[in-house]
Amino acid sequence: MADILKITTPLVNRTQSMEPKGDMALNSQFNLQEITKVVKTNPQTEILKQNNGLVEREETSALLMNMLKDPTVAAATLKNIFAMQEMIKLLPVNNKPFTEEIEQLFEQLMVSPEEIGTELVRQENDTCSFKGELFDFLRGELAERPEQKDLQTAVLAFLKSLTLTVSKREILGSVSNSLDFLSRSVAPSKALSAALAQLSAEYRAEGAEERFSALKRETLELFGQLEDNLLYSPKLEKVVSMALYNLSRFNDNPHYLRETTSFLLSQLYGDAKRENLLQLLQKHLDSVLAAQQQREEAAREPNAKPDSVMDVLAKIMNAQLKSDEPLIVNSEKMEKIIHSLLSSPCNFTPLLHYVVPVQYQDTQAFAEIWINPHGSEDDREHRGGAGEDAVHMLLVFDVGGIGHFELELYVQQNTVDFSLLCPPAYVGAYRGMERDLRRCIRETEYQFGEIRFDKLERPRSLMDVFRSLPYKRTGVDVRV
Repeated sequence: MADILKITTPLVNRTQSMEPKGDMALNSQFNLQEITKVVKTNPQTEILKQNNGLVEREETSALLMNMLKDPTVAAATLKNIFAMQEMIKLLPVNNKPFTEEIEQLFEQLMVSPEEIGTELVRQENDTCSFKGELFDFLRGELAERPEQKDLQTAVLAFLKSLTLTVSKREILGSVSNSLDFLSRSVAPSKALSAALAQLSAEYRAEGAEERFSALKRETLELFGQLEDNLLYSPKLEKVVSMALYNLSRFNDNPHYLRETTSFLLSQLYGDAKRENLLQLLQKHLDSVLAAQQQREEAAREPNAKPDSVMDVLAKIMNAQLKSDEPLIVNSEKMEKIIHSLLSSPCNFTPLLHYVVPVQYQDTQAFAEIWINPHGSEDDREHRGGAGEDAVHMLLVFDVGGIGHFELELYVQQNTVDFSLLCPPAYVGAYRGMERDLRRCIRETEYQFGEIRFDKLERPRSLMDVFRSLPYKRTGVDVRV
């Protein structure tokens, strides 16, 4: 066996000076007696990074924090869209039918002052899932017996199974969209791209719910092939992760809802209440099914008029994705639009959120409304006794040719505190309207309390207005 060379001297140039090794002794004593003292808390950004794996980690926190700092994210996005509309009219476009379609969508995006109330109701119905007689019935039962843990468990299990049941089509549609995107992203790999496109169509075909197990197996096999493909990238990896998550949400147990309903019925007192629950459940399922069919029919109809602002935005995005024209919204702008709409409300902003672009004669206004139905937690020192809740609202709107406004309302019982921050040039004019404002609501059940008009020096963040948001974002509030 060859001898192993033993090197006992360093291989350095003989002319090179050798610096002596520094003293490794500690300059100060390390005391282990006080081990309960917390020197520094874990940075919140690190916690955010580990919980947001489906988008770029270095961008996630910044996107959501920007939304908290700027309550007009979506409204500003809408303004940018309309600025692009004016640009489109000035540029020659070869695809005339596509241009006409986009212009029609832009016209449908604005609502008239008379339609504001209807639009708010539409957006609320899309945002709040547990609305209607069925859920009011369950809230009433829980309120009557707040100490009955078995009833609470039964209601939670029932709501989970009901949500999974009514969202099956949406889950399959989400998986289909992910597969379609993957198919277009790996277009050079013709065989794999065709297989993904075919599987995407099968998820939308009739009977996909009954064939879910087979479709899932085929999907996992294709994902394995995709991961071995040279075109596989971190971006596609995130799309695959989202598709896998949606697959995990699908419950293919046909008896799940029946089992949880039986458990809930066993916790109700009296045959009348049990019969009422079954009737309300059937009515809710019929309503959800009819709404889903209506949306699917509208999606298949190319000339169908969208029902709401969100529907119009969805159609604009869909038209952009299907077109080769680069004039509407580039990919970066598209991602910002999607982020601004999907990030609110979320765990960062547990508030009701509305986006309302209004057209009045020749003036355009872009408004966002944020509402905390438990407003007392934002101002615990406000007037009123203990246990009295309030509704806290922030209306931020930008009026073309006038400027930026922030209207804050704090409604407790029948008293409304009113605060308007406006461009400095208009402060005097609005202050002269206080008497007229009080007279306008005199015939209603409400009355104004404090009314304040002031100049808007700087746009406020959501955390400046809704002071409970920082506490909600930090999670568990404990003291070590």
